[in-house]
Amino acid sequence: DGIWSSVRGHLFPDVQPQFSGLIAWRGTLDATALPREYTAPRVQLWMGPDAHLVAYPISAGRQINVVAIVSGTWNRPGWSAPGDSNEIKGAFASARWPGTARMLIGAVDGWRKWALFTLPDVGHWSEGAVTLMGDAAHAMLPFAAQGAGMAIEDAAVLAKALADCTGENTAGIPAALKLYARMRRERVLKVQRLARQQGRIYHLSGPLAIARDLAIRAIGPQRMLARQDWIYDWRA
Repeated sequence: DGIWSSVRGHLFPDVQPQFSGLIAWRGTLDATALPREYTAPRVQLWMGPDAHLVAYPISAGRQINVVAIVSGTWNRPGWSAPGDSNEIKGAFASARWPGTARMLIGAVDGWRKWALFTLPDVGHWSEGAVTLMGDAAHAMLPFAAQGAGMAIEDAAVLAKALADCTGENTAGIPAALKLYARMRRERVLKVQRLARQQGRIYHLSGPLAIARDLAIRAIGPQRMLARQDWIYDWRA
């Protein structure tokens, strides 16, 4: 049930989401509203001081999803709230942002925003015959695009851990749940660290941003993608 998990609140009431200092804004627009050269089937990413912008096609290319991440203090708990389009346009109004990025921001009619929270690692996700998975157990920042992926992996490992606890053989469930958490914790922590690191890299400024851009250019697209093979090559 996600980062605002009611189940976790009952199991571990002292574990509370922590605000990251970042706010995500999301809006969609019809691909037909853009010139053809801006609707190619690709992910586009613009990085800048304390903010970045991502755009990619959804709904079989009929729409473009636009996600802007900015620093801020607004940290209302919950899944999302209406966003003032003038506020997000102002955050990307500077000429340092390319025209394409500003055009996409301006083309979105309706915005939703939500404060980005994470969870501290407490080392255990289970209590008796109840366990957590996905964001309820290990919510992470979205900068590795792995929140849902980690939940799917959790489900695969959990199913294997519970394979022998069938029918009347339920006595082993608590131990199986603890085994599942042990099997998942190291990998999840590694992905969480990657997401935090990517967020910091995206928001660099000054000489560090120049060094980042030069490094990305030197590494090249294929090797950049290959740096995350350890995520996508995983097998349960």
